[in-house]
Amino acid sequence: MTLLSRLLMPHWPSIYGFALGLIAANLLGRIASKVWGEGTAVGDLVGVYTFGAMAAVAVAAGIWWGLRRQRRQITGELLVIFLVATLFAVLLNPLIAGVDYPTLDGVFSQTLIYFALLAVSGWVGFLIVMALGVDVYGRELKATKIAFEHKANPSSRTKTA
Repeated sequence: MTLLSRLLMPHWPSIYGFALGLIAANLLGRIASKVWGEGTAVGDLVGVYTFGAMAAVAVAAGIWWGLRRQRRQITGELLVIFLVATLFAVLLNPLIAGVDYPTLDGVFSQTLIYFALLAVSGWVGFLIVMALGVDVYGRELKATKIAFEHKANPSSRTKTA
């Protein structure tokens, strides 16, 4: 498999979409915070909503992957998205938005906070899918249970004419 075919896998547009959603949520929050003033009540409220928007996108990503992928595939794909989005949001979004670039300790703290927020939110999304029993593994378990029940009691099958 070549690098280009890996970059164009059928499920990668959703990966790019979630990464773009995370980056856009952070960028719009930084721009809005700059417009309404950092350190003011409105600017701080915008920051809270931005943080919540990034968490909501990460929860949606966890739900999306939980419905479509097996557990072993989810972690590798989502953590890469979250890492790239975190680094982009911390290192490039301040330059794009025109806000003051954070100090070195600010870069490290923002990186850890954003990555932890995204990882925990993605996990919460996956847990929601698991709790509802609609994840890939849950569906496989249900199909196996039904197959065993039919094998144990073949007369219980409905006959179609």
